Amino acid sequence: GGLVVEGVSAQGYQLPVSQFPETYADWTISGEVPSLLEVIEQARPTVLLGLTGVSGLFSEPLVRHMAENADRPIIFPLSNPTSNCEAIPQDLIAWTNGKAIIASGSPFADTEYEGARVPVGQGNNAFVFPGIGFAAILGRCRRISDAMIIESAFALADYTERHYLSRERIFPPINDLREVSVEVATKVLAVALRDGSATRLDLDGENLAMLGDYVRSRMWRPEYLPYRVAEGAL
Repeated sequence: GGLVVEGVSAQGYQLPVSQFPETYADWTISGEVPSLLEVIEQARPTVLLGLTGVSGLFSEPLVRHMAENADRPIIFPLSNPTSNCEAIPQDLIAWTNGKAIIASGSPFADTEYEGARVPVGQGNNAFVFPGIGFAAILGRCRRISDAMIIESAFALADYTERHYLSRERIFPPINDLREVSVEVATKVLAVALRDGSATRLDLDGENLAMLGDYVRSRMWRPEYLPYRVAEGAL
């Protein structure tokens, strides 16, 4: 893979994000367009997102150059399933001497570097879509607005900052999904009430405390009483 260039390597669907030959006119490259490694060497990005589905695309030389571009490079191999992941977190940590900030699309356990635990976040939309859907149901929304989607991201960020930023987690553990969904649903519902997406007139979009209580009251908790065989049934 390499730089997507209009008129050279870009396909139709790539045109909105394609570059022009003038972008790399003064670069030293080996081919017609810069390779991914050459882009990282020349453009010196500090953030690298993997959305390719190409297993192992983030090679050791490439990742080591990312570590030269920033004190804490952000590297997200987000492709699913695990077999398509651009790199595994353990390698990313080793190749950046423990400096990389990592999130993966597939679930990976936290890793270690020089005896210290390094958290690996899962960058998955599972953290927001239950809350968005729940807010849409509770608000009887006529549409899902852009503002609602954007608010879901802010809600997730707020939750993570409040509970995990001091531990260098950029996503909460998946075990927190229920509590995350409460926060996302509450804040998305508030936006929906304010921007007219929701049709409920009995809810106040300015009262987050009230909305939070309402969201919790409408959540189903899948808990069942234990079963036992009745006396004499066998």
